Amino acid sequence: MTLGDKLKLLRTKKGMTQEALAEKLNVSRSAIAKWESNNGIPEITNLKQISQVLNVSLDELLDNKICIGESEHKEENILSEYRGYYCDIDLVGWNDGVYSVLVLGEDSDFLFYQKTDKNKKTYGLLGKKYITSVESHSKSDILKAQSNINRDYFCNKHVFIEIAHKKGFFTGFFDFRNDDYLNVVVSAFENSKILLNLGREIDIDNVTKIEELEF
Repeated sequence: MTLGDKLKLLRTKKGMTQEALAEKLNVSRSAIAKWESNNGIPEITNLKQISQVLNVSLDELLDNKICIGESEHKEENILSEYRGYYCDIDLVGWNDGVYSVLVLGEDSDFLFYQKTDKNKKTYGLLGKKYITSVESHSKSDILKAQSNINRDYFCNKHVFIEIAHKKGFFTGFFDFRNDDYLNVVVSAFENSKILLNLGREIDIDNVTKIEELEF
């Protein structure tokens, strides 16, 4: 279990946002997001503060062989603190995030959101493994009416699908694989695959975003 996974797990278990933890450590929220996505390691002074704030030993934090609280806290609830809030969500690398969207819920693979543009509501999902940071804004009072949105909602609908860009400047910038999925129909979700019209399929692990198309 990586240091980033432990930080995210322990922070969420305490009901703390990235902003709240950053304030206690006197660092930026982006630093917390960077550590939790395993794109950086805190300095030793920060590690000592983290161990105190999150009530965990340095050995438990730094030893990847040690897993923390996995039986008590399921991964599918790791983003539950943001449910019902309007958020800006960044994705790893060249992948496009979403901004000012209402977080509706999540399952083991995806976070579900609602986007409003000129009073038109559309729904989408993000691959949780590609989320690097979530910044919450105001809380919504309309969540109860949208609590039934899940992956099945996107079946038999026209959607666009974004596939994870490859790493690196040139491969990320000139990666045109999304062009094949600008307007497709999802037939079904299976354990590790998304089945599309015309007999096509995509690995769930490769999906960063699915959003319904407006007509």
